[in-house]
Amino acid sequence: MAPCCVYGVTCPDNGFITGMRIFIRQVVRMEIDLFYTDGGASFKDAVARRLGRTFGLEARDRGRMRIYEGAWNERRRQYDAYVLLDHLVRCMKSDTAIWLVDPDIFCENVNFVFGLAMYHIAAVVSVFRLDTPGMVVKETIHEAGHILGLPHCRNHCVMRFSNSYEDALLKPDIPCMACRRKLDRKIVEPGMRM
Repeated sequence: MAPCCVYGVTCPDNGFITGMRIFIRQVVRMEIDLFYTDGGASFKDAVARRLGRTFGLEARDRGRMRIYEGAWNERRRQYDAYVLLDHLVRCMKSDTAIWLVDPDIFCENVNFVFGLAMYHIAAVVSVFRLDTPGMVVKETIHEAGHILGLPHCRNHCVMRFSNSYEDALLKPDIPCMACRRKLDRKIVEPGMRM
């Protein structure tokens, strides 16, 4: 991650300057590496655009990365998301990354997961159960929120936990105001590493 600081004029009430009260806000431009398997490649451009629009992340296309066969669980006939995430972290050459993968993934004690993130570092998103580009983008935005430090949220929010496809379908594809405020505080705290 190579953040560059840009200073802009903003204020607390949605960007309108009221009277003479002006607040200086430091905006950090962050980069995130984007890897994908063959099936994930068709979603990379849409994901990159939305990471930029939603979080101001510049997604760098790092190309195809083959699925790690060491994550295969024969009994479950799925790939272990924790093992894939660990593999991604070991292969990374930057601070943050997302990997879009084709196969079905799981975590222990859960039938399947759409994705898995390691706070402030990386995430794996499976396109296997996500049947539209919009759903892939939504779940990638969710995992990117975790990379940025957001926990699960109880509001009508992209950060709401999805226990099923229907849950994922019903939640919005953007963070709620409470999560946006959390991100704003994280971004402007001096010396904060994300």
